[in-house]
Amino acid sequence: MSSQKREMQRIKREKAIRKAKAKKSIRNILIGLAVLSVVALIGYLIYYNTVLLTKPIDDYSKGLTDAGLIEDVTAKDYVTLCDYKAMEVVYSELAPTEEEINEQIDSMLNGYKEYSTEAGLVVAQGDTVNLDYAGTIDGVAFEGGTSEGGYDLVIGSGSFIEGFEEQLIGHKIGSQFDIEVTFPEEYPNNPDMAGKDAVFAITLNGMYVKPEFTDDFVKENLSDVALTADAYREYLEEEGFETALNEYVETYILENSEVSDCPDKYTEIMMGITKYQAVQDYEAMNEYYRTYLGVDLYGSFAEYAQVDNDLEYEAQLRLQAEDVVEDNLIIQAIYEDAGLTVTSEHIDAVLADYGMASEMLPQMEEMYGKGYVYQLAVKKAVMEYLKENINVVK
Repeated sequence: MSSQKREMQRIKREKAIRKAKAKKSIRNILIGLAVLSVVALIGYLIYYNTVLLTKPIDDYSKGLTDAGLIEDVTAKDYVTLCDYKAMEVVYSELAPTEEEINEQIDSMLNGYKEYSTEAGLVVAQGDTVNLDYAGTIDGVAFEGGTSEGGYDLVIGSGSFIEGFEEQLIGHKIGSQFDIEVTFPEEYPNNPDMAGKDAVFAITLNGMYVKPEFTDDFVKENLSDVALTADAYREYLEEEGFETALNEYVETYILENSEVSDCPDKYTEIMMGITKYQAVQDYEAMNEYYRTYLGVDLYGSFAEYAQVDNDLEYEAQLRLQAEDVVEDNLIIQAIYEDAGLTVTSEHIDAVLADYGMASEMLPQMEEMYGKGYVYQLAVKKAVMEYLKENINVVK
């Protein structure tokens, strides 16, 4: 081989080597960039899920002192309070009306109904009766049309086909009679009966009767709050006014006080607590439906929260948390401004709200933490103070 040819091959070989090195270099750069991109993506996802997204917090007392106040926060620095010492209400505007009291009594008496077979009692709308019935179409009994063991039926409940319950009204207990009805044209329970006329032979066995609201009834059943019918009415009036006053006072101070800002740290904590509560509710509802219906109610947490993505939920979560934080700041600001203290009575009232006796405070604190229990007691102290100082115009 001539020296010229050998030189040409050397030059070609060197060019090939340079191209290979160039391709390898480019490939390495591309691989490097890809690796960096993946690492960056993984890093962002880790950061997104561990830092940007709120983690549920199951400690209700996180961010609170044992006295129930927000840690390292003087609420008055964030709140411009309304003139809470000048509140005034008109008693008659908050107290329940006589009609409302009568409705409460009537509803209460429904819980004391007693079964009666007294002949002559007349069936009316809303009564609960016990009856036997035997239904026929063209003289032939049909499946599901007979009850001989006594069936309890609330008149007006719509439990039976149209016209059945209405025709019982006005009849007396102990009587036997026939009623005629027509099944709907569309009757999915039994398509063979759709649109057909039927006759039901009825026997009215008895009726659940409300007792009369008398002094004797009150003494026997309601002696823990009253001894006479009039005294019980007064009790309902006072309770109704108290409930309405609580709502009025809380609404007034929250709507008329102004929060300039929310402490970042406590807001973040409240976001975690709020998310924990939402997740618990989401899982509990799915578990219930899964147990009894075999399916989940929600396909995802986003569906439950009615959002399209995590960032939308984060924005929604912050707004929810800020609402709670603002309310807590206003309550705490009044507590600070009025120089209030929590007493054992306030703690007992908190426990009572949870259906717990005074001696169950340790269990309550174990479940929710001391700070949370005392934060609820702080609100009790504030509400008590406000109601004691409000001007009630009779």
